[in-house]
Amino acid sequence: MDESKFYAYCLLGDVTAAYEYLRSMPNKSKKYQQLESKYYHRFFGGKPIYRFKTDDPWIRKVLLAYNQYFTSVLTRGNVEEAETRLVQSLVGLISDKDFNTNLDLIEERLEGIFQEKGYRFLGGVTSPFRGPYIWKITNKKNFRVELPNQTQEVTVYFLSNFIMQSWIHFATFGEKFAGGWAKEDGLYFVNEGSKNKRMKLDSSEFQISYLKHEAQHLSDYSRFPNLQPKDLEYRAKLVELIYESKPIRLLKKFSYEAKHDPNFPHPYSSYILMTRLSKLAFGIEEIQTLENWKFVDSSRVRDWAWDLYNGHTEQLIVSGEGTVGVI
Repeated sequence: MDESKFYAYCLLGDVTAAYEYLRSMPNKSKKYQQLESKYYHRFFGGKPIYRFKTDDPWIRKVLLAYNQYFTSVLTRGNVEEAETRLVQSLVGLISDKDFNTNLDLIEERLEGIFQEKGYRFLGGVTSPFRGPYIWKITNKKNFRVELPNQTQEVTVYFLSNFIMQSWIHFATFGEKFAGGWAKEDGLYFVNEGSKNKRMKLDSSEFQISYLKHEAQHLSDYSRFPNLQPKDLEYRAKLVELIYESKPIRLLKKFSYEAKHDPNFPHPYSSYILMTRLSKLAFGIEEIQTLENWKFVDSSRVRDWAWDLYNGHTEQLIVSGEGTVGVI
């Protein structure tokens, strides 16, 4: 089985497609038989068992509400109906006498309660679904990050002891998760996982796919404050390719996650990037196989990424600092 393809379905928020792909594989090894069983019992068996990293009964009820929401939307349930049920579950846990149905306001209340209990709570949307990040420990370190045409000073907050990591972690049983995010006060890095899986600070995954990627977001926040996620992600991924010495790693990742749907900023930006690169490399605006990319010189990929980045920057400048995007 191609695990990258399996998890690509999960990252697109379609666990049903991932499960169908897994079930279609003949003569599965014991590993994949166990994986199929895990997905069946969590998503399709009707009586999922959720495990929580806390004994606090109130926190467990909050986590249960989100897990039930994840299970629904990841198996093609109606998103609006799932959010309505989520509101109904959470309102009773924050003693909202006015029965506020705005999830953003509800999560503001949750943030305060979690803080009282010694946790940090970040709500909102990891497109296209809701789902908070909840953790206990935060440490910080300062970095100087080289970006195209500038050096960015950044503070990185290293986060650990999570009890929830939004829907991607849930959809993949922790095999995949958001590595971090950028906010105006700095970069937030998920420093979680076993020692074997934890990202090393000198690795290209950290230095390029995290640090440069997120630092580019910080730069764009100040330069183009209204820029939409799909343009932000497109630019940050181009920066990864500019600095990556072995771009096949990134080309594989971007190809698998690519999806021609603007409602999914990460997959859509990968789709735009890979179709444009394919046009430059092969003369056809269609995503190419990895076998084809293996014969393309790495330096040419980096040069094309530079050209695409500069071209996109010029378009944004022409559109003005208030632009929301050009792709």
